[in-house]
Amino acid sequence: MKHCITIYCLMAMLLLASCSRDHLYYASSDMATVLVETDWSTSGVNPNGVSVFAYNEADGSLYRRFPAVSAQQQCYIMLPEGDYTLVVMNDSPEEFEGTIDFTGSENINTFQARGVKDEQKSNRLANYLRTRTGEQSGEYCIVPPDTLAVSVVRGLHLSAQQMDYFYDRPEDNASGKTVMEVKTSPKPVISTVHIKAHVKGLKYARGTTISYLRGVAAGHCPGLEKNTDDQVAQSFILNNRVFDPGSDSDGTITAEFLSFGLTGNKDCRYYLDINFVLINGESHPLTFDVTDLISVDVSLSMKLSLNLALEIELPEVEGGGGEGGGFNPGVGEWEDEIVNVPM
Repeated sequence: MKHCITIYCLMAMLLLASCSRDHLYYASSDMATVLVETDWSTSGVNPNGVSVFAYNEADGSLYRRFPAVSAQQQCYIMLPEGDYTLVVMNDSPEEFEGTIDFTGSENINTFQARGVKDEQKSNRLANYLRTRTGEQSGEYCIVPPDTLAVSVVRGLHLSAQQMDYFYDRPEDNASGKTVMEVKTSPKPVISTVHIKAHVKGLKYARGTTISYLRGVAAGHCPGLEKNTDDQVAQSFILNNRVFDPGSDSDGTITAEFLSFGLTGNKDCRYYLDINFVLINGESHPLTFDVTDLISVDVSLSMKLSLNLALEIELPEVEGGGGEGGGFNPGVGEWEDEIVNVPM
C-alpha cells in the first residue's frame, strides 16, 4: 500500500511539472525580437533618432511603423512569423514637417518622401516664366529638403522556431531576447547642389534676382530606392562674387543648396534660369539647358553632389548715373528681390 501511495505522489508531481512546461510553451507571444543595428558613418547624418517601417514582402503592405527611438539607444522591433522588408530612416517623419512630406506609407511601392511646395516662390517662378515665354507654366518650386538618409533591408525571414516564448505573456512587446540582428547602413537621398558661374563682364552686374534650377526630382521613393520621375524647380541665390586674379571685370558667382537631385527618368532635361540686374537697372534674364553640364560626384562621405559650371558673358553697359561700369549697391527700388553680389 505504501508503495502505491509513493507511486501516486510521484505521478502527481510529474503531471504538475508537465503542465508547467506546457504552459511555458503554449503561452507564446508569437513574436520575434529583432535588433536593428544602424551604422550612420557613411550617411553624412547625425540623427536624433531612428525610424523603422516593416512591410510584408508578399504584397508590400505595411505591417507596422515602429515608434522612433533615440539614435543612442538600441533599436528593437517585434515581428510575427513571416517575410519582411524594412525601411530604415533617420529621425521621424514628423520631424521633417515643412521640408519633406511622407506619403503613401501604407505600401512600400507607394511610399514617397516628397518636397514641400513653396507657394511664394512658385508664384514668382510662374510670373518669371510667363514674362519670358508668354505662356502659363505648371512648374512649381519646393522648399529645400532637410537631410534624409535611408536604407532598405530585404528578405528578412522569421520562422516559427524563432518566435519568443514566455511563461506569462508580457504586458509590453519587449522580450529581452533577440533572435536576429540586422545590420544596415543608411545612405543619403538628398543631394548637395553646387552651382558656379564664371561671368565675363561681371562688373556690369549690380546683382541677381532669385535664380531657378528646373527639372530636379520632386521626391524620393524609399522602398524603390530611386527618385521620383516627376519634376519640380528649386530657387536659390547666386552670390559670393569673386573676381579673377588680376581682373577687375571678370569673376565667378556661386551657390549651394540641398535638393532631391536628378529624377529617376534619364531622359529628363534640366534648366537654369538666372536674372541679372545690370548696373543701369536693366534686367538681363538668361536660361540655360544644363542637362549635359551636370556632373555627379560621390565623395568619401557618400554625399551626392551635383556640380554645375557655367560660362556667362554680360553686355557692357554704363551705370544709371552715367558712370562707365562698376559695382553699384544702390538697389533699394528692387526691394528684397535683388541680391547684391558682395566682393
